[in-house]
Amino acid sequence: MYVDAITLAAVADELRTLLIGARVETIIPPTEHSIAIECYCPPRAGVDEKGQKRWLYLSTHPQFARLHLTLQKPPRIIPEPPPFIMLLRKYLEGARLEAIEQPRWERVLDLIFRIRLRPDDEDEARTAGSDEQLEGTRQGITTMPSAGSQRLHLIAEIMGRTSNIVLCNEKGLILGCHKRVGAEINRYRVIMPNVPYVPPPPQQRHFAGQLLPRLEPTTVTAAQLAIIPGNEGGELTPAQGEALKASRRGKEEAPKLWQLLVRHLLGFSPLLAREAVYRALGDSEAGLELSQEQWEELAWNIRDLAALYDTHRWHPQLVERLEVASVAEGEAEERATPVAFAPYVLEQYSALDGVRIRESASINILIDDFYARSEWLDALESRRAPLRKLLQSLIERCRRRAAALAEEQQALAEAENYRRQGELLLTFQQEIAPGQTRVSLPDLFAADALQDDLPKVTIELDPRLDAVGNANRLFARYQKMRRAAALLPEQIERNQAELATLEQLLTDLTLAETPEEIELVKAEIQAAGYLHEQKGSPEQTKTGKRKAGRGKAVPSGGGVPLYIQSRDGFTILVGRNSRQNEEVTFRQASGNDIWLHARGVPGAHVIIKAAGRQVPQSTLEQAASLAAYYSQARGSSSVPVDYTLQRYVRHMKGGGPGMVVYDHERTIYARPSALA
Repeated sequence: MYVDAITLAAVADELRTLLIGARVETIIPPTEHSIAIECYCPPRAGVDEKGQKRWLYLSTHPQFARLHLTLQKPPRIIPEPPPFIMLLRKYLEGARLEAIEQPRWERVLDLIFRIRLRPDDEDEARTAGSDEQLEGTRQGITTMPSAGSQRLHLIAEIMGRTSNIVLCNEKGLILGCHKRVGAEINRYRVIMPNVPYVPPPPQQRHFAGQLLPRLEPTTVTAAQLAIIPGNEGGELTPAQGEALKASRRGKEEAPKLWQLLVRHLLGFSPLLAREAVYRALGDSEAGLELSQEQWEELAWNIRDLAALYDTHRWHPQLVERLEVASVAEGEAEERATPVAFAPYVLEQYSALDGVRIRESASINILIDDFYARSEWLDALESRRAPLRKLLQSLIERCRRRAAALAEEQQALAEAENYRRQGELLLTFQQEIAPGQTRVSLPDLFAADALQDDLPKVTIELDPRLDAVGNANRLFARYQKMRRAAALLPEQIERNQAELATLEQLLTDLTLAETPEEIELVKAEIQAAGYLHEQKGSPEQTKTGKRKAGRGKAVPSGGGVPLYIQSRDGFTILVGRNSRQNEEVTFRQASGNDIWLHARGVPGAHVIIKAAGRQVPQSTLEQAASLAAYYSQARGSSSVPVDYTLQRYVRHMKGGGPGMVVYDHERTIYARPSALA
């Protein structure tokens, strides 16, 4: 699902109503793919008595590219603004939005700002104009310096993986861009600073072996559509080739009618094409075998839908898939997953079961709800992924080591056999001839064996040694294995403690919900010695130490634990990572406070501050729900949670921060919930 041309036209209409004349206050980078512009909208007579601040969100994410207004300030995951954001702040802060333009049926919006130059900036603008004029002369373009005020164009190209955001001056010269595209990538469109901006190429189609402009959907006729199936051909563009391959991945290889519309009509997305086919034929996946009446009906529905581009009679809708999820015994809740959005009535979903169609006066609200921080969560996952990969590899290493230690422990159990074999060699040394490679001797150590019928034991010999030498070789092996056996329990215990620490760190990472929490987990991994900063990184000086400055220092602690007031007035402390677990259990809790933890899985330490009072069952259940939610078992419907007094909790030998063992516990089953 992506923002198509007709949806972008509906967005542009709302922006013209709400943002024209707005002043840019600040610009932030929520993620590496997006920018957010805070605009102050002055009061309007009869509409707004007071001015309002609104956030305009622009994204070039490969899967979530879009442009829309958002209700709240987007959360930031980028600690330091990249150079393009600094450039936008330099040119656009204080500017006013003057106009919004969209090339017909293109997924491009041109936001035109006007900024008034200060007297000391006019000389700079004239100098810049002279430089531009010199560069333009080289490029064959005539430019003139600006004075007093100047217009700037922020061009948002919402085109999937090739999406971009470009800042140009009023002469069309690129000042900066979100993604730089050199001539080695695209010879037709070079997107670099100090290069004239070139719009995206016109939409074309292959028809009868020729490359022709696509059909205008507002005037298309049945005759134009009916002749396409028999004359479609020629070399396909890469995008068309991918679409054709995608259409043939299923069992049916016959092309669909909606795919034909996508390839031959201006601005038609798969969703819009399916809607037109459904309205005409009642089946959005219909093939190409149509009667003349059906072609006429299809052409009429295409023109009717496309007319919205000019009439602006929008009817925004959001389609959600409803799923019933079991959350506890006898309880269920309905969850809605967004499926599609459009600025027109989506009739193709109206007859489907298990879906809900929401209507709104604003397409911006529906787009905001559809993505619902998905790009921000994706950016969080990109930060979380390398740490998760590291921890998972370390956990696998510990598990392999545990298996190897178990095998070694089993092998060491046979060490006594080497001593017995050495004793037998000394006992029967007179019967062993020099140069023998093996010998079978009666097993004097066999249990429950009759003296006259002792079992035989075969012993491998070194032919270079006599019987005494071979016995000493076996005794030496026995002593070596005894020494190893003495060290093995400590190695097993240390490996188990390391495995528990790594699993707790992995759970902390999984439960981290903000960039700050991920950084705390990263700092803990570094403190444990599992992660080392690369030499030469920008966060280090030549001496190898980190630079001091905003956003650069590794957090010294684990952050602030979660404080919750129970429904009965008790204070509940929740440690959401290893350091916080250590803090709440051993520094903030007293011996008579109640300590809770999800049974058998890594997770949070939860403390109920009893203060000498009897803790009611409702508070215990609430704390248990929190312990279940902030644990590895968050996705389960019912989680066993152990609870005991804090005095029965102690540090695990060899474990990291927050690693404990406990006794005198009881168990309660709780449904994971973060609600206080």
